[in-house]
Parts: sequence; structure tokens; C-alpha cells
Amino acid sequence: MPTEPAAAEDRADPFTMTLFHSALRRDVTRVRLLLGDPGLSVRRRRRLGRHLQWVMAQLRWHHEGEDHSLWPVLLDRDPASRVVLDAMEAEHESLDGPLLALEAAARGLVADRATAADALAALDELEGPLLAHLTHEEQEGLEIVRRALSHREWQAFEKRAWIDGYTAADTLRFLRWIADGVRWRPDLVRRFGVPAALHWPVLKPLSRSARWPALTVWSGTPAARVPSAAGSTSSR
Repeated sequence: MPTEPAAAEDRADPFTMTLFHSALRRDVTRVRLLLGDPGLSVRRRRRLGRHLQWVMAQLRWHHEGEDHSLWPVLLDRDPASRVVLDAMEAEHESLDGPLLALEAAARGLVADRATAADALAALDELEGPLLAHLTHEEQEGLEIVRRALSHREWQAFEKRAWIDGYTAADTLRFLRWIADGVRWRPDLVRRFGVPAALHWPVLKPLSRSARWPALTVWSGTPAARVPSAAGSTSSR
């Protein structure tokens, strides 16, 4: 990537990052609702375990992309940002243990070796530091992104670090997950990079996918009504 800071008129808009964060927050709430339901069926518990494993894999992939492909570039552009970027890496490392514990609990749900209480305990350990990290990254890390990168450079980073590792099926599943529960205002459609003509036939149905029994673990439960907060406070 080039080493010159972005021009003010073409700075990065890392909206997809805040969209990803919003999906994580939404799922933390949804998972807690299901695990706290005394009537949770064995079938749904196993399905929830598989979903949790997938989400934790996305989070790990996300962090690896940042650690290997984003923070070094930002540090090169803005050496004064070292304190914040070192904190980002340290927070990622501190999340590894709780993340592994929740993954183990999720596998246990699938194999009937763990209870909902076990998974809730693991979620309790991860939730606080994860949500604190997401907020810290949005308040300080993404400000460095906006200051240091052009939007074209940001898109190139996303493609290299995350998108190129996905199959078409992976991409469709991720798109459905990240769009779920978002109230798609026109400005959000534009920032997400989807042509406006695809809003109604694609994004709008995907935003309601939590209600589809064949696709998600949430359908038919109060968790399906938990929205994503994407775009509620962030604007370019």
C-alpha cells in the first residue's frame, strides 16, 4: 500500500467494520436470550452451538486481518498512533482465552457435553472485554483509519485481508449474517457499497432473515426481534 496519508476529501469510510461490530453486539444479546430460556430444546441448543462456532471463527478471521494487514500500515502512516495500535493488538490477545473458552462451550452444546449454563458462563467471560474492545476500536482505532487511508485503500485492505479468503457460499452466509436486523436507510445502502437497485430485492429480505426457520437459530423466539444498531450513531 502507498505510504502517503489520505486526502481529506477521499478518506476511508470503514462502515463495514462498524456493521461487523453491530452484528457481534446483536448476537451477544440474542445468544444470551436463548441460553437463558429454560425451554430451550436440544435441537435448538445444538444449532446455537454451531452458530456460535461460526461467529467465533469470523471474529478470529477479523482480528487476524487487522493484526497482520491493517495495524502495520496505519503505524507506518501515523507513527504517533502507536499507543492506540499497540492497545488494539493487546486487546486482541486478551480476548483469545475467553474466545477459546466460548468455542469449547459451543462444541459442547453441539455434542451434548455442555449445558446452557456452561455456555452462559463462557459468554460472561468474553462479553465485557469484547464489547469494551469494539467501542475502543470505534472511538480511536477507526479514527486512525479515517485519517490515514483513502477509501480505495480501505476497500483494497478489506478484499486482501478478508474477502479473498471466502468462497461464494461463505460470502453469502456472511452477507446474510451482517445484514440481519439492520434498518437500511438510503445512506447506509450507499456506504455499504450495494447498488440502490438491490436494496429491495437483496438487503431488505436479508435484514429479516432471523425470522426464516431454515436459515437461522433465532426464528420463532424473542431473539429474532433484536435489531442491529448499525448506523444508529455513525455517519460519514
